[in-house]
Amino acid sequence: MEILDTFFALKNFVKGNISGYDLTDMDPNIRDVRVNSSNLGQSVIYLDFGDEDKFFELMEMDENDVWFLKNINSHYSDYEMIDWYTVKENFLEGYDVFVSFDEDNLEKLEQISKLIYNRNFNLDDDEFRKGLAHKMYDNFNHPTQDILNEFHSEKNSEMLTTARNSINQELESYFKKFDFNFVPNDGLKTTVGNLIMWYIRTNSFHLPIKGVLTKIIEDNKPNFGGWYESSYEYQDSDNFDDVSFNRGVSRSLDKILDSITEDFEREGFDLDSYLKMTERILKKFNFERWYTLPKKTDVRFRVQGFEKNPNRILVRLSKDLKSRDMKLSEENFYHLLYQPTLFNFDEI
Repeated sequence: MEILDTFFALKNFVKGNISGYDLTDMDPNIRDVRVNSSNLGQSVIYLDFGDEDKFFELMEMDENDVWFLKNINSHYSDYEMIDWYTVKENFLEGYDVFVSFDEDNLEKLEQISKLIYNRNFNLDDDEFRKGLAHKMYDNFNHPTQDILNEFHSEKNSEMLTTARNSINQELESYFKKFDFNFVPNDGLKTTVGNLIMWYIRTNSFHLPIKGVLTKIIEDNKPNFGGWYESSYEYQDSDNFDDVSFNRGVSRSLDKILDSITEDFEREGFDLDSYLKMTERILKKFNFERWYTLPKKTDVRFRVQGFEKNPNRILVRLSKDLKSRDMKLSEENFYHLLYQPTLFNFDEI
C-alpha cells in the first residue's frame, strides 16, 4: 500500500483484514501496535517521529524551549539548572544553604558558630548568615565546599525534576484533550479507533498520520512555552532530597568540628571551659547590644566577642561619647558589673 492509504489501512485493521505488523508498514510514524484482540479498535498504536525536533516542529515551539525540554528529559544530558558558582555566591550572601539544614546539623552549626564567629547565633539575621558563611568558607574551605557540592547536586536534581514534571504535565494535558498520550522521549500513543475518528473529523483521508496531527494542532494552538526563560522558577522543596543532603552536611560539619578540636588540643586549650563561659555570658547579654552598668549607670557596655587561651570577654565601655575596649576574664567581667569601683573609668 502507498502512504496515502494510512486511513484505509486503519479501517482494514479494525475489520481484521490486516495484522498489527502490516499496519506498522503503512505509515513511517507508526512504530508499534499493541493488538487488543477482543476489540481491535481499542488496540494501542505508538507513534514515533524519529527525531524529537520533527515532533516539536509540528507544534511550532520556540527552539530554546525545544532545547530545554530535550535536556531536562534526557538521561545523558549534563545540563545544570543552577551552576556551582551561583550556589557559592548565594551561600556567601547568606542565602539558600543553611535553610536546608535539619535540626541535628543546625545544632552542629551553632556549636561551630560559637567557636569561630563572635555573634549571637541567629539564622533569621541576614548579616549573621552572611558573616558565618564567609567564616566557614575562609577557614574551613574543603569541608564547606563539600557542603556546597551536596547542595548543588540536590538543588539541580530538585529543579530538573520540578521542570520535567511541570512541562511534561502541560504537554500531557494538551494531548489528552484529543485522547493522545504524550510519553516523554517516546512520542505519542493512542487507540486505532481514536485515530480513525480524527481522520474523519479533520477530513484528512488522504494524509499520513503526521498530516492529521498537524491539522489538529493548527486548529487547537497550544498555549504554553517560555520554559527556558523561566527555568529558574522551577523549584519545589518537595523534590529536594533533604535526607541525602543532610547526611553529607553532617559529615562535613563533623570534619570542621574535629579540625577545631584538634587545633585546641595542640594548643593545650580547654574547649569545654570556653564553651561554658560563652554560654553563660550569652544567656544574659547579646552581642552588639548596649547595656548600662548596674552599679554605675553613667557608663554603658556591650559584649564585642570572646578570645580563647586564655578565655577572655571582649567588652567596649562608653561614657560621655567616649569609648574604651577591654579584655576581661569572666571573674573580672562580673567585677565590672557589680564592683565598678575596682576600675578606673577616667581612662575612658
